[in-house]
Amino acid sequence: MSAFRNSLARNVLLAVPRRALVRQYAPAIRSFSLLTRNINPSTSSSNNNNNGKVFRQSFATSLPFADFSKPSESLEQAQQLMEEGISFQSNNMLPLAMSSFQKSINAHPTAAAYYNMGVCYFQLGDFQSSINSFQESLKLSPHHADVHTNIASAHIKLNGNMAEALSHLKAAANIAPQDAEIQFNLAVISEQTGDFDGAIEAYQAAVDNGLETAEMNLRNVKTKKFAKLAKEAEFRDTKSE
Repeated sequence: MSAFRNSLARNVLLAVPRRALVRQYAPAIRSFSLLTRNINPSTSSSNNNNNGKVFRQSFATSLPFADFSKPSESLEQAQQLMEEGISFQSNNMLPLAMSSFQKSINAHPTAAAYYNMGVCYFQLGDFQSSINSFQESLKLSPHHADVHTNIASAHIKLNGNMAEALSHLKAAANIAPQDAEIQFNLAVISEQTGDFDGAIEAYQAAVDNGLETAEMNLRNVKTKKFAKLAKEAEFRDTKSE
């Protein structure tokens, strides 16, 4: 079955994912993760290790965003409008890009169009609208890890809702368990919310899947866990005296 595929692009703005999903048969590329920016974990990353910034390097993936098994004029129009929107988006012409994506949705709703709309809203700082668009994308393509990752990012930027962020990162990790950087982000948020066991498991998964720099984070969170256990034991001993 043919499908819309990712041609993901992100720029180095403050926690702004510039991902574009569309071209039929095109590979997907992710450039960096924004989840841990401004969260200040004891981080490392696949590229940089500064102030909690985790950069996601590019790699290929693909997911179905529209069913081309039964071509239709509306779907072809939707794809053309999608590509037009991607062109505008790549030149930072967001209002025009959003207009094209909306026209694509009107012609034939696809997960890719809603996803790209969500990216535009994110870039504009309208995180609630971004979440809404990503949710619409999930309705049409429920098994897309990147959508969950970006929803988590949007919740963090909107109101620091770590519970929602953690929920969506767990969903992303379940969909793509071998994605080391999703596991890393899940570990960071788990650590931030005090779930050291969850953080250890996710950091270990990141290491096992090739993110060697997560080993430092793994050691650090194990130290935190043992310190917490020691303090709890000391408290129990003091209380029993």
